[in-house]
Amino acid sequence: MNKKIVKMKIVDWWNDDTEENFYSNQFVNILQSQYEIIYSNNPDFIIYGPFGKEHLKYDCVKIFYTGENITPDYNIADYAIGFDYMDFCDRYLRIPLWIFCGIFKKIKYNKTKFCSFLVSNGKATMLRDIFFEELSKYKKVDSGGRWKNNIGAPIENKIEWLKSYKFNICFENSSHPGYLTEKLFDAFAAGCIPIYWGDTSLRVGEENTALNNNHNIDYSKIHGGGGVDNNLLISIDTRIPNIPQHLIDYKINPKSFINAHNFSTIGDLIEEVKRIDNDKQAYEEMINEPIFLDNFNPITFYENKLFIFLDSIVSQGRELAKRRGWGQYKEDYLKRAYMLDKERKYIDYCFKHKSIISNIRNISELPRNIIRRIRGK
Repeated sequence: MNKKIVKMKIVDWWNDDTEENFYSNQFVNILQSQYEIIYSNNPDFIIYGPFGKEHLKYDCVKIFYTGENITPDYNIADYAIGFDYMDFCDRYLRIPLWIFCGIFKKIKYNKTKFCSFLVSNGKATMLRDIFFEELSKYKKVDSGGRWKNNIGAPIENKIEWLKSYKFNICFENSSHPGYLTEKLFDAFAAGCIPIYWGDTSLRVGEENTALNNNHNIDYSKIHGGGGVDNNLLISIDTRIPNIPQHLIDYKINPKSFINAHNFSTIGDLIEEVKRIDNDKQAYEEMINEPIFLDNFNPITFYENKLFIFLDSIVSQGRELAKRRGWGQYKEDYLKRAYMLDKERKYIDYCFKHKSIISNIRNISELPRNIIRRIRGK
């Protein structure tokens, strides 16, 4: 039986647009079981990510995928795969980024160190940096990324490095219901207790959603006294998002990690870390808790959903699969998006080559400056 040929391309992705990267892409591999997927510069379908505007050049069926905290733009995309909890006819599938990290079990290792911190993006939330600095006042927290590195150099193998630590600070770059990346699961895979902040939906379905303020913290005595440290009083988002139950595919066990969103301030969160660090029984109980409730198997579940979603798109063919519609306002919208991208590229170019541009400007003004000097004399 001959497979149906599907011409496709992947642009604006995490890696370069090459045939090698194309044929190693997980989305392509899933479709290859039923279709002959062909890399093409004249595609009927494109899959595109959030790292550029190359997709604006194509007028075929567009499937947007994001692992970043970005909500799809359906004026541009026919279909989208993301992390938001929502329904949109046949045009959207929720698959959070963590499903592609591949490790969903806890493995115990001999722990000889306190806590790890691995960040390379220093431009993200200040809350993460403040928590790192404040927890370091209790015990040294090893920073192994490019940001605030204090171990000599950035580490090469994240999971191997994490295996020595009891705790791992795994704050996302930003916070949004459903936005959950690989950070939490990397900590689980290395046998760490995750100290997590980001996806507020992880509080949904907890048996006890009351804030964990039962330690009666006296801030005047924290870190040896001397008054209240304002950093410790910085609040954490403790709101529970109202998500319809039919949109929730899984529940992560709230007893398996320290959820920052259960604590009203950084001070409360630090006290909880200290409590577990000094209570061997509490630490062992948390380490032994399963990651998911209800024996959830993420790999089987999401691979099936992803194939069904992609198959329903490509099986229709190029014309029938289109969903964007058309009209004056959409045409104007796309033109503005294209012009904004050209302006952004121009600005990026100017910043990158500002010294060259400055020298050219100085040279072009040289005759005028000579004349001014002659006249001045």
